[in-house]
Amino acid sequence: MRDYFKGIWKDRYILFSLVKTDLNLKYKKSMLGVLWSILTPLGLVLIIGVVYSIIFGIKMEDFIPTLFAGLNVWIFLSASADGGTLSFLGAEGYLKQTNVNAQIFPIRNVLVNFMNLIYSIVAFVLIYAFLKPQMFNFNMLMIIPGLVIILLFAISLSNIAAVINLNIRDYQPFQSLIFQGLFYATPIIFPAKILEEKGFGLLYKINPFYYMIEITKTPLLGENIPHIGIYQKAIFVTLVSLILSIFLVAKFKKGIAFKL
Repeated sequence: MRDYFKGIWKDRYILFSLVKTDLNLKYKKSMLGVLWSILTPLGLVLIIGVVYSIIFGIKMEDFIPTLFAGLNVWIFLSASADGGTLSFLGAEGYLKQTNVNAQIFPIRNVLVNFMNLIYSIVAFVLIYAFLKPQMFNFNMLMIIPGLVIILLFAISLSNIAAVINLNIRDYQPFQSLIFQGLFYATPIIFPAKILEEKGFGLLYKINPFYYMIEITKTPLLGENIPHIGIYQKAIFVTLVSLILSIFLVAKFKKGIAFKL
């Protein structure tokens, strides 16, 4: 594990340079540029929000901010996992022709998506300030530890996806299918209490994504601070998955170039 972090520190400047390049290329020659990172989740929120606010009988000004806050985190985590499958494959030139440490490439993918998340959160705050300015309070500062936790969790997802897809090239579409199912099983569009009322509370309680979304969504809404148990479960899941992912990357690191 020490070698894993030493490698990241050694190649930190390469990592930051790659992230900067990825962001520049993503928005190069684009008329709207960074705004696409805001418009994409906002467009989804408006479409889904209008439909489901009618179905659930909830006011749009109440439902849309809740949906937006949760959907931003989900997009970040799913994009990190999806991009992770190509982290090593897309870095073939670097890994075969240089001595750069392989572990920086899944992190590169996550940091690019994390910047997009930050843009989306800024958009959320601006819209929320317009819709519900009275909800702004110090509870919202708890988004900071939440962001740290989900960043580490996203790195673990990216690491695991990168290693599995390196060995099983059919993993990417399979993972996409899993995430599609998880999206509808995670309380994002609907409140968790709906599952509880129908006797399916266990469905979200064993879902790690529920805790990741709660520790970020709830503070952003300014209503209250998540229960300490939510943070404990989120931290536990993050540490276990991160340790597992580091072990996998370390185990297959030396053979990555030969598998590309």
